[in-house]
Amino acid sequence: MRKKIIHSFMITFLISFFLAFGILYAVLYMVFLENQRDEQFQELGIIETLHQADMESLGEYLNELDSRMTIIEKDGDVIYDNQVDSITENHMQREEIQQALQYGQGSSIRYSSTTHTNYLYTAIMNEEMQEIYRLAIPFVGITQSAFVLMPSFIVAFFVALCTVWFMSKKMATSIVEPFQKISSTIWTTRIGKEKIVFDDSYYPELSEITESIVNMNEEIHDNLEQLEKEKGIRQEFFANASHELKTPLTSIMGYTELLRTHAIQDPAQVDRCLDHVIKESRHMTQLINDILMISKLESEDYQVQFTHVKVKDVLKALIERFHVQIDSMNIDLTLDCEDIVVYANRNHIETIFENLISNAIKYNVYDGTIRIDCHVKDQEMVFSVKDTGIGVSKADQERIFQRFYRVDKQRSKVISGTGLGLSIVKHLVQFYDGRIQLQSEEEKGTTITLFLPIVVKNVPEN
Repeated sequence: MRKKIIHSFMITFLISFFLAFGILYAVLYMVFLENQRDEQFQELGIIETLHQADMESLGEYLNELDSRMTIIEKDGDVIYDNQVDSITENHMQREEIQQALQYGQGSSIRYSSTTHTNYLYTAIMNEEMQEIYRLAIPFVGITQSAFVLMPSFIVAFFVALCTVWFMSKKMATSIVEPFQKISSTIWTTRIGKEKIVFDDSYYPELSEITESIVNMNEEIHDNLEQLEKEKGIRQEFFANASHELKTPLTSIMGYTELLRTHAIQDPAQVDRCLDHVIKESRHMTQLINDILMISKLESEDYQVQFTHVKVKDVLKALIERFHVQIDSMNIDLTLDCEDIVVYANRNHIETIFENLISNAIKYNVYDGTIRIDCHVKDQEMVFSVKDTGIGVSKADQERIFQRFYRVDKQRSKVISGTGLGLSIVKHLVQFYDGRIQLQSEEEKGTTITLFLPIVVKNVPEN
């Protein structure tokens, strides 16, 4: 980068220097030409006043000064030239002659085929004599002066070149050094694991870069922490899932082995063994179905079939299904539901209600209460389940909807489950662009409220 900066500075200097030199040369050329014209016009004015003097003597004098004087008639014929004895060529079409005839004076720069030299021609019209006086001197512009000044120009060029090189090198170092410090700081910092600190920079642009790097490092740190948390949650899930799968598998294998060896002959005991096998098989199926449900909901191309669902009918059927568990814990369950019809996937609605009601039962206390409310508010279905169970601590409330997370680890060993229920509820609510709220206090109970914008006013007959 340092070489690139120095290289760019040098190229910029060379372009600027030669461009400035070209402009200066053009300006000096025009100034020199204008001064030369003015001098020649003054000389022509003097010659005009001396037109009756000895022209031969004046011509010889001008010839000694390397000046060529020509007298031309209005028709373009040359009647006198101090350097050439006889000129037959008509000069009417010469530029300076045309200007003199039209404006009284004129000038031009032209190569003379007669003397083979570049000349500056100036001409004036003598109205009294009806003649044109023309004066020409060899003209090389400022070339001669340039050759004289060339050594000084070369010295100035190299002094300026060295100065620019030194300054560009110093400036390149001042620009590159902050980048090197930033790079060194990044290399010596464990990105995402350590806090990164940069020195204050003089350049605002570098401050923006370092601030972006700091923010990026913080984001990486947060993401790594989140990955570690999810890793722990997954490890915990696999342990729970392995236990949940291993327990029914062990029971199934045990009862199957008993039946296979015909160790049990009593038909009633055989039926009980088969009931246990069916029960544990259903438990395994539910676990697998929960995992698959979350996987589907996280898939972007997940598509389901929608239908019109009567919410009250679904809730009544679910409460009837949980009748045994409710009675076993002597729970007082109250249902207050409006006649609401939603347009959604029926299995999704059943899954949401089932998970929330199941948790309210499992984590409730003996002789507890459960209140289920469902009504319409602002074109949304508002569904809430309130229980008088063990509640959720403040720390757990932030993670309760995470996958595989379970509250009350000691009690979770007794209560079957994988910690997927509330995660499924959260995913389903998000699938329908809804919202979910949690209010809970330890040893007092929990209230979970859902807001789903899926209410239908007009239900088709078919």
